[in-house]
Amino acid sequence: MQKSLGFTLIELLVVVLIIGILAAVAVPQYTKAVEKSRAAQALSVLKSLGQAQQSYYMANGTYASSFDQLDIEVAWTGNEKWYSGASDTRSNGDWSLQIIADSQNHALYVGRLRGEYKGGGFGFFGTGPSSYDTESIICMERVSDGIVFEKPQGDYCTKLFHAPFQAASGGTRFFRMP
Repeated sequence: MQKSLGFTLIELLVVVLIIGILAAVAVPQYTKAVEKSRAAQALSVLKSLGQAQQSYYMANGTYASSFDQLDIEVAWTGNEKWYSGASDTRSNGDWSLQIIADSQNHALYVGRLRGEYKGGGFGFFGTGPSSYDTESIICMERVSDGIVFEKPQGDYCTKLFHAPFQAASGGTRFFRMP
């Protein structure tokens, strides 16, 4: 009698099936974790810009309409827009930073330009110097007027950041960050 030294076809198929099931569960979770990490970096930049905008307002009585007016270095050199109505834009290939400052309103945006979640992003809105604080950050999914989020409502803001839907207006769905 000879003893078999290898695996049977059934054993190999079972192992491949188990690996496939584990991969099907792990890959979406990995994708979400990577996006959350990228978004955390973008939110950090947005918060720093909010503080710089608040300092500019305190010193000048108005908001800056350009990144060059702020006392902060913005290393992003591109000009690809996430939203078409901005007064100044900087981008890094994956994200777009934007300032909106006019007599009616002001805002800061950071939005995804590419990838699975393109069209998703974050913004600060307000009318006074205290509006740029972490409680006023809104998660956004653009549905027109710029880079469009093509997934179902909430796939970026609710599924990744647990932000509940707040309103839809002007080509954007807004979600309140927890």
